[in-house]
Amino acid sequence: MSDTSGALQRTENKRRRRELIAVAVAAATLVAFVLMQTELPPLSSHTSLISNLVVILLFDLSFLLLGLMLLLVGRNLAKAIFERRRGLIGSKLQTRLVFGFIAVAIVPSAFLLYVAGAFLHTDIDSWFDPEYGRMLDNSFEIAKVYYLNSANNAAHFARIMSGKITNRNLLAPANHAQLRAFIEQAQQEYNLGTVEVFSADRKLLTFELSPSIPTGIGVSPDSALLRETLKGHPVTRADRFGKSDVIRGSAPIFSATDSDDVAGAIVVDYFLPKSLAARAAGISQAVQAYFQLHILHQPIMHSYILTLALIGLAVVLLASWFGVYLARELTGPIKSLAEGTQALAAGNLNYEIAPVGDDEIGHLVESFNRMTSDLRKSRAELEQRRRYTETLLLNVSAGVVGLDREGRISAINPCAERMLGLRATDVLGHEYSNCFDPHLRRSLDDIFADAVRLREVRCALKLEIGGAETELMLTASRLGDDDAADNGPDLGTVLFFEDVSQIAKIERMEAWREVARRIAHEIKNPLTPIQLSAERLRRQFSRRDAAALGLALPPADNKPEAPYEPYAELVDECTRTIIGEVDDLKRLVDEFSAFARMPQLNPVPGNLNTLVEETVTTFREAHDEVRFELALEPAVPIIAIDREALKRALVNLLDNAVAATRPNGHNGAGRQI
Repeated sequence: MSDTSGALQRTENKRRRRELIAVAVAAATLVAFVLMQTELPPLSSHTSLISNLVVILLFDLSFLLLGLMLLLVGRNLAKAIFERRRGLIGSKLQTRLVFGFIAVAIVPSAFLLYVAGAFLHTDIDSWFDPEYGRMLDNSFEIAKVYYLNSANNAAHFARIMSGKITNRNLLAPANHAQLRAFIEQAQQEYNLGTVEVFSADRKLLTFELSPSIPTGIGVSPDSALLRETLKGHPVTRADRFGKSDVIRGSAPIFSATDSDDVAGAIVVDYFLPKSLAARAAGISQAVQAYFQLHILHQPIMHSYILTLALIGLAVVLLASWFGVYLARELTGPIKSLAEGTQALAAGNLNYEIAPVGDDEIGHLVESFNRMTSDLRKSRAELEQRRRYTETLLLNVSAGVVGLDREGRISAINPCAERMLGLRATDVLGHEYSNCFDPHLRRSLDDIFADAVRLREVRCALKLEIGGAETELMLTASRLGDDDAADNGPDLGTVLFFEDVSQIAKIERMEAWREVARRIAHEIKNPLTPIQLSAERLRRQFSRRDAAALGLALPPADNKPEAPYEPYAELVDECTRTIIGEVDDLKRLVDEFSAFARMPQLNPVPGNLNTLVEETVTTFREAHDEVRFELALEPAVPIIAIDREALKRALVNLLDNAVAATRPNGHNGAGRQI
């Protein structure tokens, strides 16, 4: 399970890294687009369309990136809300962190957007103050008037010189020298930049240039201005010459003989230096830009507010995503710890959490893993002790019954089952009052009353189990905390039953032996004098003494002839009877005395294996329902044994084993007979 948890954690970390990279790239690109929008060139008549397209493109890309970020953050928010509704571990903390970060980001962002919007509204409105517009209009009008006056002057002087040329017929080939002199004089007199005279076939007749004007400023013979002038129409226009402006005015030169015939054309130029031209161009561009911006007043304001809104939304989304990311970084290990504690509570001590770093959360995870390792070791030790205790309880010759604090039977060993005539499957989990013998139940009630003030209580019981009376010694021990002053809370009671029937029997036998010894002594003491007296009386009435008294006893095959013959026979019979009965009483007393002492051993050399085989063979024939397994050591030597005494001991052992053996051929302790 720990391997699966580690794999899931690694997969989750990879996914988070991918999300982090995606959000970082989107945020960086969004910032770059916003900076590009702020660095766009000012709008003009030549670049307005391109600039608008760029702005639209940047806004579209910004919206796409915001949509991507919104998708990622929304997915995480939806996942957090869904997990909270499902009640998953760590979902509440994660939701609080996420919405806390969102609230922290929204409040200052909204305040900043409001203040910045107010400033933008004020500043942009100040850009389009009507006073600024009037100033720009006046400046532009001044420039226009200057250009117009220059054009009118050029056209005016062109007409004056055209009339003089016509009146003097200076276009005639013979008068070309006078034409050049006239033009040179007029150029200096009127302070003109350049003066050019063309014939009807667009041939340059004369050209006068002010020394302060660069060369190459003249009109091309193929220019539209010259063609239009030769058609009889005066023309004024402004042309660019490098960074300077040239204001031209032209007038047709009519023939001296026919006033309707155009004989040539004259062009007068005013040269405006680049500084003046640049200022005029700047004024013109400023006016155009101003009125174009004035048209885009509301769109510009909206674009800036939208940019601020995009930035604020991006900040909120980044804060939201950071809240999600931080919440997952915090709640992930906490979730693993909670799942680990649940696994530990369910008994799975092999649960481990993958390391998450070297911070406090990482130390907590390491502590949890150390705790699970210690718990595994402790459980192994407890399991070993439990098996040892179970084995001990299964093999102990005393009955053990465990009761909880409610008086329910929580444990019972096989010996207690045999002693009390119970089955573990029938009594476990039940109250002892519903399972035990009434006499035992009353005794336990009294014992529990005493156990309130005493830690251990002992008493003797006599129970009738299976039709046989059994004497038991019951010890009741109350379980508690040994370290506590009052032994702590009551954890239950352990009942220890010891079968003392054999002990009582032995004690009674010992008492009878003592009685037998004393009775034998008291009986044997008078028997000896009686026997001695009878023997003495018999000796006194022997044949020799009886002859002297006339009471001689006749032999057995002769009849008495003395006058005291009947007395002699009577004495002989009585003494013989007394002596015989005394001998019988002595033998009886000896046998009675022998009962009062341990049997006398009579060791002789013998084979222990042979004796065991003979005894087991006898029991196998008598108890075919029991399986006897005999494992003898062949190397047992010939030793001195009392064959009869040892056989009696083996018979007793096997008889007890057969009585305690279950029908499957083995006893509850797993031992073999």
